[in-house]
Amino acid sequence: MKILYAGTLDPFGTCYSRFRSLRELESDVHGFDTDRFLNWRECGRLARAFETYSIAGPRVRRANAELLRRCQELKPDVVWIDTGEWVWPSTLHALKNQGCFLIHHITDALDARRRSVHFKRRLLRRTAGLYDVFFTTNIDDQQRMEASPPPVALLTDLGYDHRRFTPEPLAPDLAKEWDNELVFIGHYEPETEAGIIALIEAGLPVTVFGHPPWFSSKNRAKLGDHLRPSLGNTDYERALKGARVGLCFVSVLNYNQTASRSFEIPGSGTFLLAVRTPQHLECYEEGREAEFFTGHEELIQKAKYYLEHPEEREAIAKRGHARCVASGYSWDGIMEKDWPRVLEIYAGRDR
Repeated sequence: MKILYAGTLDPFGTCYSRFRSLRELESDVHGFDTDRFLNWRECGRLARAFETYSIAGPRVRRANAELLRRCQELKPDVVWIDTGEWVWPSTLHALKNQGCFLIHHITDALDARRRSVHFKRRLLRRTAGLYDVFFTTNIDDQQRMEASPPPVALLTDLGYDHRRFTPEPLAPDLAKEWDNELVFIGHYEPETEAGIIALIEAGLPVTVFGHPPWFSSKNRAKLGDHLRPSLGNTDYERALKGARVGLCFVSVLNYNQTASRSFEIPGSGTFLLAVRTPQHLECYEEGREAEFFTGHEELIQKAKYYLEHPEEREAIAKRGHARCVASGYSWDGIMEKDWPRVLEIYAGRDR
């Protein structure tokens, strides 16, 4: 079976991790790196805004044309598209006419509650029914799509790259540099910020590595020197390893129940303290493999307790990592579950 995998193939991205995992299972997998055509960092702010929100313009046009050209040249049986917000209906129809079996994968919400993201994803909501299989990590989206097919909507999971996130300790000099007690790494949302401020006001030593919206918050003064700039790829791994407690707030705007950090933190051998959600409770045994909180009072209470009880914290972190391995929370493990489902649907498509 010949497969073309289209997505952002940055070696530090989760899309690349999934591409690499599929290559472990299938011998004839080819990459189509959308960054070659859609690298928004290389164009000006106005051009980027126009193209991403209009889903038109030279970059988007070239990406669609090049995807078609590559498929005409390669003649794949399967085309896997990762976060195809840019893929035109005409492109998908042409691929179907060529006989391609179409798969889509997304780790974000289709109906994001942030207006700008919701608008930008409008084309994907329109084209979702053109795919043969549509993977989503969002249980609400999967249930809505399942109720009115096509496509075949399958719930998948977020995961971690076990090649990057490992429990091996940092070298002594790096351990000293990245030694922090409570750490959150991620994008800004008001609910997340409120939890961080609650920890600060309780006098707890929390550090946030955040993107620019954190720095423009109206509560910037309250965040003070707890706020640090966002991290590069290797430093991100080091910051998770160096934390005594890794904090995980899920995205309210994307109505998520897990986050990548739900698995990257335990995968790094670090203690996970996360928002209590049904999916988190399915992934880890509370109080044994991870800890969870509902509301600021419980967040503060558990953060204090586990900072003061290192032996309990480290035992839970060790069991959390073991659970990641045993339950197959790596991208390899997830692909090993998902790909057979694809093959079953592919085999039965003409019955």
